[in-house]
Amino acid sequence: MSQDKSSWQDDLSDHPAREYITYIIAGVISLGLVGWLLGMVLSLPWILFVGLGLGAALGAYIAWRHLVDHKRSKEKSDPS
Repeated sequence: MSQDKSSWQDDLSDHPAREYITYIIAGVISLGLVGWLLGMVLSLPWILFVGLGLGAALGAYIAWRHLVDHKRSKEKSDPS
């Protein structure tokens, strides 16, 4: 059951929502963890919520940039 790289990428482009949700969840987890650690060190528990919000915003931005770049590369590769 081996697939070449192009069919694997076409498969991902058919379901982009999964990728975008993954970016947002990864941002929330990573910056939420940083906010939690900073909150523990600085004794400011509200920093966790700042980290969660920034993580969601950054994840959404990265997902949007991925969509724009994907469309741009698709237009370049399409000769018509």
